[in-house]
Amino acid sequence: MHILPSRGFRLTMKKYLARFGAKITLDDISNLDQAIDLSLLINNLKEDLFQATFPCGQILDIGWYPEFSTYGSFVISLIRNQDWQNPTHCEKAKNWAELKIALENILKNLES
Repeated sequence: MHILPSRGFRLTMKKYLARFGAKITLDDISNLDQAIDLSLLINNLKEDLFQATFPCGQILDIGWYPEFSTYGSFVISLIRNQDWQNPTHCEKAKNWAELKIALENILKNLES
């Protein structure tokens, strides 16, 4: 079952996260053109791309590590109690398709 349709990132995430009462606090990832290869966007791939907070105190965080590096990857983390050193769930993705799958996995973890 796919949670996230292939529509625009911002609309999809905003609608889905609203079901959990989440608030998007940072969204630079929506400004990136998913039709363009990531290697052409490298100057925009930074550690802080997306963040949402949930009423339960959890944080969904997406960044590119190491930032501005063609050797990097998206890191998608679910943070509880501001414990950034020990995410409750963390996944990596090298491209947009993998990012979608990783987000689905993270959000399933949030639901359980």
